[in-house]
Amino acid sequence: MNSGHQNVSSYLLIDNGLLEEVSASYTEVDSRNRPLWLEPIYPDYALAVSPLLVDLDAAYEAGDIDLVMSYVNARAPALHVSIIETELNLEQIAQHLRKFIFIVAPDDKQFTLRYADGTVLATLAAVLTTAQWATMKGPISRWGVHDRSGTLTSLPPAEPVAYASTPFCLNHDQLAALDEASEPDHCIAKVKMMRHVTPLPGNTAEQHTWALAAREVWRAAGNSNASILLFLTESTLISRGTVLRRNEMENFLVMDEANAFREKIQDLVKKMAQW
Repeated sequence: MNSGHQNVSSYLLIDNGLLEEVSASYTEVDSRNRPLWLEPIYPDYALAVSPLLVDLDAAYEAGDIDLVMSYVNARAPALHVSIIETELNLEQIAQHLRKFIFIVAPDDKQFTLRYADGTVLATLAAVLTTAQWATMKGPISRWGVHDRSGTLTSLPPAEPVAYASTPFCLNHDQLAALDEASEPDHCIAKVKMMRHVTPLPGNTAEQHTWALAAREVWRAAGNSNASILLFLTESTLISRGTVLRRNEMENFLVMDEANAFREKIQDLVKKMAQW
C-alpha cells in the first residue's frame, strides 16, 4: 500500500455525507470501537456528516482492506473518495485537514467547506489564492481526485509561497465561483430527491453536462427564477437534453410562475416521449 517512497503513506479521504447508510458501521460515537486505521475529521457529535480518513497500510495489516474497498466502491464514479500521499501520520494529516473545516465570508459568517466531495475539491484548487492552496496542500505530496467520468487525476502542485491563515477568508468572487461550480450538482441532487427512487437517464458526467446546458439556456432567456431553473433541469435530465432544442422553450422561459412552467414543460416531455 506504500506509494513507493519509503516515508510516504497513502490515505483515503472519504466524504461520509455522500455514503448515507453505507458507512454506518464505522461511525460509532465511542471512539474505542473504531478501527485504528480510521480517523474522522469532525467531532463525535457530527460523525454522520464527517469526512473520514483511512490509513491504507493500517487497514491492510488489520485485514480490513475489503471493508475499505466496499466504501470506495459504494458509489460510481467515486466522487466521495480522494487519495492523499504524505509523510504525515494519520493523526497529523487529520489535524492538518481540520484547519479547513470552515471558511469565513466577507461578512464574517462561517460556512462548512465540504472539501471531501471531489467536485468541490477540484474547484477549490482553482478558486483558492496561491497562498491558500499552498497552505491546504502543503504537506501533501500528491492528492488524487476522481472526476465525473471516474478518472483519477492529480490536483495541481502547491507553489512555495507564504502560507495563509486559517480558517480561510474567501472574498465575494471566490464564493461566487464556488457557487457557480456547485449549482448544477445541487440541481441534480434536488431532482433526484423529487424523483425518489426513480433513476435518471445517463451517467454522472452526462447528467452534469445536461444540467449545465439547462442553466445556460435559462440564463440566456433572462429568467432569474431559481425554481424554474430546477424544473428546467428536471425535464432536461429526463429528456437527455433534447427538450432544450424545442422551439417552445422560448415561450416557456418568459414565464415566472414555476408550477405553471413545470406543468407545461412536463407535458412537452411526455409528448416527445410518445413521438
